[in-house]
Amino acid sequence: MREHRGKLRRRGWLLALGLPVALVLSYVVWAYLPAPTLPPVAGHGPVTSADEPWVVAINGGGSPPPGGPPGKTCVGTLVAPRAVVTAAHCIGREPAEISVVVGRTDLRSQEGRTVAVVDKWVSPGWPGDQQGVFDGLFGPVDSPPDIGVLLLATAVSGPTLPMADLDRAWPAAGTQERVTGWRVSPHDEPVLWQTPTTTLDDARCSAAAADAFSRIPPVVWHGYRYDPAAYLCAGEGPSAFVSRPTDSGSPLVVDGQLVGVSNWRPGADRDAPQFYGRVGVHSERITRLITSAGAEGTFPR
Repeated sequence: MREHRGKLRRRGWLLALGLPVALVLSYVVWAYLPAPTLPPVAGHGPVTSADEPWVVAINGGGSPPPGGPPGKTCVGTLVAPRAVVTAAHCIGREPAEISVVVGRTDLRSQEGRTVAVVDKWVSPGWPGDQQGVFDGLFGPVDSPPDIGVLLLATAVSGPTLPMADLDRAWPAAGTQERVTGWRVSPHDEPVLWQTPTTTLDDARCSAAAADAFSRIPPVVWHGYRYDPAAYLCAGEGPSAFVSRPTDSGSPLVVDGQLVGVSNWRPGADRDAPQFYGRVGVHSERITRLITSAGAEGTFPR
């Protein structure tokens, strides 16, 4: 009897240790292994920094994650000569530790230039109660908006991408969009690629998020429950955008306007939709912040 209880205790310890290990391993498989080859989709292919001059690489300081492109931890979009919109979870470091690379099609090259960051802003409520790969495992978590802004030390010349306003923050289901990032190529090369995608309705987005939270282990990166006031989702099946952690912040563009920034995917399923922070919900406030910062200042506190 005593031996039997000892075996049960050992099994309990093994299960207790095995679950966290399984969670971490499943996240690593999803995050860092090369992306699977995408099926042929019209409009999916390489672009250059001249085609998309507002798409920039963000270096958050330190070394990029294993498997990530050199000198890049996230993606951002120039919405003004000194302002880059990205995901809030991309800019957790101090501004002095963050820089932005402009005009670099292939991150293995030295083209373009690097610009220092002097200030940052994240949307109110971020990061909420919990954050990280285990979110949602032990119950509901809130869904704060995952939007952030970097203020550059010097202005960048050239075109910027306008943000969607509040009226365009909710594109209708079926709206054609595009996403641009550096880890979208079929071979996961650090070159700028673009892929088309399509907005999904809120019911489908809610179902995809709920399905991810029902799985053990739930491979969720910044995976908050779906809140249509903070997020939208797009792409599934052939139009799915396989986002990696270093492509967080990638721009979702509709009719020449920044509608969303890549935040998270609800699970490891290759065909699952991608979730984006709704930029239009915050665009008026972001515009005021940029204007108040002036030519050489910082964001008002």
